[in-house]
Amino acid sequence: MNQKEIFELALGLEGTPWYVASVEFDKDRKRLDITLDYPPLSRFAHPTSNAPCSVYDSAQRSWRHLNFFQFECYLHAFVPRVDGGGEGGIKTVNVPWARPHSGFTLLMEALLTLLTGTGMTVQEVADTIGEYAQRVWKVLFHHVGEAHVKMDLSQVQTLSIDEVSRKKGHKYITVISEPGNKDSGQPSRVLLVTEGKDAQAVKDASEGLIARGLDLLAVKNVCLDMSAAFISGAKSVFINAALIFDHFHVIQLLTKAIDEIRRRERHSFPDELKNSRWLLLKAGEKLSQEETVRLAQIRRGHSQTGKAYNMLDSLRLILRDADLAEAEACLWRWTSWPLKSRIPEMQRVAQTIRDHFEGIAQFLRTRVTNAAAEALNGIIQTVKRKSRGFRSIEYFKTMIYLVASHLTFDLPNPVPVTHTKS
Repeated sequence: MNQKEIFELALGLEGTPWYVASVEFDKDRKRLDITLDYPPLSRFAHPTSNAPCSVYDSAQRSWRHLNFFQFECYLHAFVPRVDGGGEGGIKTVNVPWARPHSGFTLLMEALLTLLTGTGMTVQEVADTIGEYAQRVWKVLFHHVGEAHVKMDLSQVQTLSIDEVSRKKGHKYITVISEPGNKDSGQPSRVLLVTEGKDAQAVKDASEGLIARGLDLLAVKNVCLDMSAAFISGAKSVFINAALIFDHFHVIQLLTKAIDEIRRRERHSFPDELKNSRWLLLKAGEKLSQEETVRLAQIRRGHSQTGKAYNMLDSLRLILRDADLAEAEACLWRWTSWPLKSRIPEMQRVAQTIRDHFEGIAQFLRTRVTNAAAEALNGIIQTVKRKSRGFRSIEYFKTMIYLVASHLTFDLPNPVPVTHTKS
């Protein structure tokens, strides 16, 4: 087998009219150029009708391929056009190694998609292969967009809605995601991203979800925070779904209130509350022995901060109660405690819990949480920080779908198999 036959096999030309006409290696330019050709009188399938047609004319094209060791590799060919007559006219044929109108081979595009999907920024990928970043973006726009449209959401019944900061100046995006399912092995994934964080953003997202096969009436649970805008949007779109406010959002209300109380009282109780911010916000199981002793002193003291923390600790126990009826009854009774406490910050929290009691009770019944959505948001924020922002929301959305939607790409595997288990 000569070198041309080896390259033909590597490029997957077997069974096609194409063959390797020449291979030129330039050591000084660190470049490998492979020229492809086809025999005279070859016939090619018309892109529209798929009927075999003779060559009408041809135009020279080049594609960047995977590097040959440390050397850049390019494919060159005169790509024929064929005349389909009344069934599509004159069209350029599709070549087996690249998609139409691309300057990269499919294997190269697969590598670019793989690298950006595993943590590298687009600029880092572009610098690695020696290309302009915008060329890499064009590849991502095509393949991520195509794979995202093909997502099948017909079986989705539980959704999470959350907002993520897009850039400074109160610019947000709304992220619709699906929590993972351990039983089926389905990972958590972002389903759709829309601009804004209001009811209209949820309504705009519903159109994209329907286009991907989601039955809005079949959605049983929607987990979200207590934003009035999100609640309004979710109620108008997912009319059969139960709205769930998980324990994370409830506990967050109390921890913010306790921090406000601590700041208000820090001058009245300087010794007791000095450097206590993170101590009060830290989960009990993560406290050291010294921190546990100090927290106990605050809780036994006369400050409203300590009294508020006792309320928080009691609420945590209620939210963990496995007995649904007991937990619901205790939660409602618990709200009377802060309401009568004369601590304005805690009174506001208790009233908020009463106003959203049904959604919190749904958490107790279903144990559906926004933990998966928060984890996805962490991935999204990491992407944003590494890229130092994006020039438009479309670039940001493309990266979110690439790293957090578990898309399936119709691309060859660019990574060679080096070991197979027997």
